[in-house]
Amino acid sequence: MSRFPPLPAELLHVAARRSGYVTAHDCTRLGVLSDSRRRRVEAGLWDRPAPGVLDTDPHAARTPSEQRVRAAHLALVRCGDDAVATGVAALALHGNRGLPLRIRATAARADHQDRPGQLVSQHRRFEVVTLAGGTRAATVPWALTQSATQLGRLHLTAAVDSALASGTLSSIDAVRELTAGRRGARHLRCCLDLADGRAESFLETWARLECVDAGIPPDAVQLPIQLPDGRVLRGDLAWRLPGGRWLVVEIDGREVHEHPEAAYADRARQNALVAAGRIVVLRFTVQDLRRPGYVPAQIRKALGR
Repeated sequence: MSRFPPLPAELLHVAARRSGYVTAHDCTRLGVLSDSRRRRVEAGLWDRPAPGVLDTDPHAARTPSEQRVRAAHLALVRCGDDAVATGVAALALHGNRGLPLRIRATAARADHQDRPGQLVSQHRRFEVVTLAGGTRAATVPWALTQSATQLGRLHLTAAVDSALASGTLSSIDAVRELTAGRRGARHLRCCLDLADGRAESFLETWARLECVDAGIPPDAVQLPIQLPDGRVLRGDLAWRLPGGRWLVVEIDGREVHEHPEAAYADRARQNALVAAGRIVVLRFTVQDLRRPGYVPAQIRKALGR
């Protein structure tokens, strides 16, 4: 006989909706009593990340995005029933790709909700949306506004870029109108002015801001380039060169170095760009971006400025 009997299907369902987290109350309600919980923790099968909260799957390998969602779920579970994810936690649940690897997730209690779809937090109402699985979060415009005090310039700009690119934010104006009188309003407005929804990754936003700060902002983002065979590729960032030529900068994501097939596809893409003619290509990686000033210095050199 197994030392640990199978968990109730309903408890597994609850855990699956919360990135593996359940409460002691959930367990007791569904027949997994304190002694069984204690033995699972002592055996290393479960963990206790917070009082009254149990992690039923602490050892699973997770992507950075999954880790951020998991942090948001932990904040919600700790906050209690009907909690609402706020700020960066809400953005993580909306699938935003501009966030740091690790986030400080926050949630608000719905005790003072006084009308459908709005919640009072620190004397401010904000709009709430119910996501897949019943999770509740601040809407994207409100989550970005709340994140102004949680994120620095790079990640806040990247979060706006990601929201625009994914369509979870329809326009910057939807955020701008919420900033008046709020903490971090000036910081947020600066990031809104820098945002560009054509950016396809956090690394592209990073490279673009490096160049803006160096005084060489790109002339185009996602420049369409027609190949001789009629296909159209897009260059991440581009600068005009004399004679109608372009300097195209490609930013390689980490996955390019981890998967040979991605590296092969990227080389084929670069070869196709060069074959289109009148194109000079520079490629950079996250390691290059971690060297302060390196990327804009190389671009400036290629531009002859």
